[in-house]
Amino acid sequence: MTASTQWQLAREAAERYEEILVPAILGPAARALVEFARAREGEAVLDVGCGTGAAARDAARAAGQTGRVTGVDVNSGMIEVAGSLPPVEGAAIEWLCRSAYELPFGEESFDLVLCAQTLQFLQERQLALEEMRRVLKTGGRVAASLWCDIRDNPYFHALAEAVTRHIGAETALGLQAAFRLSREETIRALFIGNGYGELRMVVQQLDLELPPLLDFVPRHISATPMAAGFAAASPEERQAVVQEVSEKFALCASEGGVRIPFRTHLIQAVK
Repeated sequence: MTASTQWQLAREAAERYEEILVPAILGPAARALVEFARAREGEAVLDVGCGTGAAARDAARAAGQTGRVTGVDVNSGMIEVAGSLPPVEGAAIEWLCRSAYELPFGEESFDLVLCAQTLQFLQERQLALEEMRRVLKTGGRVAASLWCDIRDNPYFHALAEAVTRHIGAETALGLQAAFRLSREETIRALFIGNGYGELRMVVQQLDLELPPLLDFVPRHISATPMAAGFAAASPEERQAVVQEVSEKFALCASEGGVRIPFRTHLIQAVK
């Protein structure tokens, strides 16, 4: 059973994504991107590939009542969940189910375009970056995050290896797809080649406290494209995955969970 590498999650899986992955991993990562981008009061902000809206909500808080925030995602399940969440204090957020390749906005519409952990999943990255540049105001910024190599992200690496070993490489593809745009030189060439200037890149480490892994690992998998392959495996195979990942971080565990480093590229460039 081949796992999706596009992270096109149905409504139920998108709800699990918001409930499980956003608080533990993706929410802190989105917050780091918005802080890196220095979203400001009164700005018009676009979040491309917004998922369930973690970065958009942080940007809305930063933009305040005088700002404007829009989140777009091609996945209708993600947009439905984003729109169902309580509003945050700050700018109102408009949620649109649209493709990154055809943004439904005029030229020079936004001060800041965010793209949190999305470019690696796009087949036409150049086209998406061209569209982001088109809708940016002159002097506006694009800010993106991309995971560093999977070997620099020990939890993801351990999980992918365990799934490959006990269930199969095809199922693990659903996680490994998140790391297919991790080389710094490739990222630089992509942005520079699309006419952006003043490129700034850093690697940020987020030391995150995950819940106890015996519970978290199967819940995490259920919110990813690996869910179907994992569910189809035998109970013994599923338990072997969970046990292997949990044992990998036994020395880092405490009563409340386990603290693990996650490393991501943060990129900012100017139109």
